[in-house]
Amino acid sequence: MIQTTIRGVRLATIFLIAYWCLLFTATHIPKGPGIRIQHADKVFHMASYAGLAFLLAWAIPTIPRHKMLNILLAGFFAISYGVMDEVSQIPVGRHADFYDWLADSIGTIVGLTAYALLRMQIIRRGKSQPTPSTKTLEALQA
Repeated sequence: MIQTTIRGVRLATIFLIAYWCLLFTATHIPKGPGIRIQHADKVFHMASYAGLAFLLAWAIPTIPRHKMLNILLAGFFAISYGVMDEVSQIPVGRHADFYDWLADSIGTIVGLTAYALLRMQIIRRGKSQPTPSTKTLEALQA
């Protein structure tokens, strides 16, 4: 994918750090009283971990000879973090829920699938566009 940087730091890394900090904060705020919609938190878990997994896969550089390695690593890190996230919520008055972790894992798969499909689409488009010849570049510079 595109290697955009800000002062040498990949944009994917910046987005990942910001997103992960927001995710950690959101999952560690004690629940207050209020109206609860049944299973709505599972949708939140799936969506938030889809985003986390997508950003992880984007931030981990792709090795040309091992094109799927970054996706596998991102999946491992996201699913492992899901376990740690659930357990670390206990001290702040929340509870660890197996079904929340399951929703995290499903979201991880969705995010990695979206990343893989987008990466394939970008690669296809890049291969289908002709490289400009030196004549064309000279004409543009004139």
